[in-house]
Amino acid sequence: MHFLKKMTVLFITITLFAVGPSYAIEPIPEESGFSGYLTLGGGYSHVKSNMIAGNTFGSVGNRTVDSLTDDPESSSSGSVQFNFDLRYTFASTRTQLFVGNAMEDALRYDFATQLGVSQELPGKNLVAASFLFSSIPTEVWEDPYVTNFKRSRTDRTSNGFRVAWDRIFGSELQLQYSYREIDIDDERSGSYGPLGLTPAQQQLLDREGDYTKADILYRFFFDGKTHAIIPTITYFNYDLDGDAMSNDGVDFKLSYGYNSEAFSVVVNGFIGYADYDKRNPIYGKTREDDRYGAGVIGLYHNPFGWSVPFFKKTSLYVKTDYLNSDANIDFYDTEIFSAGAGLFFRF
Repeated sequence: MHFLKKMTVLFITITLFAVGPSYAIEPIPEESGFSGYLTLGGGYSHVKSNMIAGNTFGSVGNRTVDSLTDDPESSSSGSVQFNFDLRYTFASTRTQLFVGNAMEDALRYDFATQLGVSQELPGKNLVAASFLFSSIPTEVWEDPYVTNFKRSRTDRTSNGFRVAWDRIFGSELQLQYSYREIDIDDERSGSYGPLGLTPAQQQLLDREGDYTKADILYRFFFDGKTHAIIPTITYFNYDLDGDAMSNDGVDFKLSYGYNSEAFSVVVNGFIGYADYDKRNPIYGKTREDDRYGAGVIGLYHNPFGWSVPFFKKTSLYVKTDYLNSDANIDFYDTEIFSAGAGLFFRF
């Protein structure tokens, strides 16, 4: 029972920025031309994790640990928050090309970019396909299990694809599937000499491999789409080279959204679990994680009558998130608190 695979955040700009209903595929405008959004802001994060080192823009976690049996120590930092989504619509064919950050992946400290195409079909069905790649690599520890010495950083990248089908047969049902191949430049988990692990045992800790995820959600609207309730079920699978790190599990998420001319609010909550395949050679037992989390974001649209050239709408946002992963092996516990504020521009 695991938490979105060692997630930790500095840029915790999550899909709440979609403002209102949750869309895997943005509705296609009636007119040809460019559309999209840009977010700029700053934030604070308080993170506990033994597995993630950060990325190009900042560090999280502690470079030196003195025990493999204790909970991770906390670290705090400020951050710049930035996301964008740029689209071009061909209205006559109901086709749209897009490029931008896949914001849902930020929960794993994975600053992914997607490049793809969406198409409206008869009956208002929407389908989309995109290529996913790590525009900014995540930094992890080459060997997370080194104690009393400084651990070395290395890059983790992932490439793959995402496909989605929305408004299925004119309903508010949405399905999404994604596949990623995870690569770590210098994967040396378990090689620290004092651990005394054999090569076969070290192999059990390998973090490279394949990641797949499938989501199903339904949007329930009320009062002319002013209010929305969106339950989501997610199944995920990490088929990694190390059997002790391979896992699969399920997330259950419930979102509430309120949208008006002046304000938008989205509240999310989820619970989930993951079960691991094999016994961990360091701890002599098979890992299980339980996790839960909640988040809220509020947006004030066109504040104080602001009008920014080239943008249809300018909004102020404030947000906060809390996420917790409780493992039966304390070393893998993860806890995150994040808060931020900034500007959201839609064009």
